Amino acid sequence: MRDLAENNVLPLYSNRGAQNTSRSGLRACVDWVQATFKNVEVEQLIQDVLQLDLSMFYDTAKGGLGYKSCKQFGNISVFYDGKEDMGIHLQMTGQGCREYEALGKSTWKRLFFDCFSFCHDVKFPRLDVAIDDFEGYFKIPSLIRKIKNGELVSKFKRARKVEDIEIDTGDVKGTTIYYGSGQSRIQIRMYEKNHERQSKGFELEEGLEVWNRTEIQARDERATKIAEIIMLGEDSPETIGQVVAGILKYYLRFTVKGRDSNRARWKTAPFWNKFLGNVEALRLTDVAPDRTVERTFNWVSNQVAPSLAVLLEAFDGDMEILKGFALEGKERLTEKEYKMIESFKNEQKKYSLVGTLESITNKHLF
Repeated sequence: MRDLAENNVLPLYSNRGAQNTSRSGLRACVDWVQATFKNVEVEQLIQDVLQLDLSMFYDTAKGGLGYKSCKQFGNISVFYDGKEDMGIHLQMTGQGCREYEALGKSTWKRLFFDCFSFCHDVKFPRLDVAIDDFEGYFKIPSLIRKIKNGELVSKFKRARKVEDIEIDTGDVKGTTIYYGSGQSRIQIRMYEKNHERQSKGFELEEGLEVWNRTEIQARDERATKIAEIIMLGEDSPETIGQVVAGILKYYLRFTVKGRDSNRARWKTAPFWNKFLGNVEALRLTDVAPDRTVERTFNWVSNQVAPSLAVLLEAFDGDMEILKGFALEGKERLTEKEYKMIESFKNEQKKYSLVGTLESITNKHLF
């Protein structure tokens, strides 16, 4: 069967979901990586550090982040051709991290080990770690109420709430709380990930009712420190869970309102203690439970194809049988599934355009 990963089509996602959580219903994953290398070539970064094939990457029409040129695969970008002291720059967005995991070429432990091994002067301007909560230790609206009631003791001076509102209905489709500036050494974000994914056309795994995400965005020396801890793995004096729990404890403490005028003496809310305690025990895992067209393709290819072959053989290759299934299924498609299809088609148009531009460029150059 044709591989969707061919011909500039989006990279495939692994068919894993919320089952990759711990017994606590929590999961920790890397969710953004930016690293700068001073003495590494582009080919070496892609082939030796990322362990990927150079041919998977295409040249974009322009660079970014102060660099003139960029090679890209999915949401994984390598920026180069900047000023002499800029080196080259790797960026993986949240989806880029999921794509990298799905390729299965390396682990985060191995990747960060190779980053430090191939370049002694590697810097991490940004590294995000996310905690996914499928249990529902708290609700985002409840946290907002506690903040407004003065029941949050924090190193941050302010928290900011952003709502995603559907204009036609006025319904709130998701809420995000920001603590700290996006440019500060640490920013913490809490939001309803399930609503965010659904609004982008992704259908979640069946039975997944709660998905709150807490993101730690670390910059510069703190980002580099987290990369080192992930690299050391079992040999590190701290686990990723301990690091994240430590950051959350230092910056945020939700309390039970007391009579003491000094809020610092109020008791910590039980839900917050429970959440932090279980975060502390976490190890790094991978892959968010998005349901996409690519994953549906993979599932049919791996799980359903043999059953389809049985039917074709039994009915002497009559394709009308399969066509009938498809037409019947089309009548049962939900709005979420249509959004998923629309999202896929939009992405394909983008990648098709990239392929066309590459073809035109190569024709004129060679």
